[in-house]
Amino acid sequence: MPSPRKKVAAEPTGGRGSRAEKTTAASRGRTATKRPATKKARATKTSAEATSTKSNAPTLVELIRRYLAAQSEPRSAAEVHAALNQAHPERAIQTTVVRNTLEGLVAKQQAQRTKQGSSVYYTANTELAPAEAGKGK
Repeated sequence: MPSPRKKVAAEPTGGRGSRAEKTTAASRGRTATKRPATKKARATKTSAEATSTKSNAPTLVELIRRYLAAQSEPRSAAEVHAALNQAHPERAIQTTVVRNTLEGLVAKQQAQRTKQGSSVYYTANTELAPAEAGKGK
């Protein structure tokens, strides 16, 4: 008759698997491998690399402000998005990001929002343009 197996109490650990499983893996000649970096850590690394390589490129806020200043008529967020994607195909700009940036400019009083029916149009705030140009120099 075979002898009964001893029960090993599993200790709660922060990692995957119990201490007994890790010990067993180590005794077989395998070492426990480190978990790959989390998605957040990888995203932070890639965004940091992207900003360091594109440090001389204008920000999205600057691009939108310049585009609106060059226009004589109000533009919708979709029109601004289409123009920026055509002018800067290397940048992957989403419509929602353009819309949020436009709303941020409105909040800072650097752009004006007008509604025509259910559509929203944006124009550059011409009152602040000369004052802003003087600040930069």
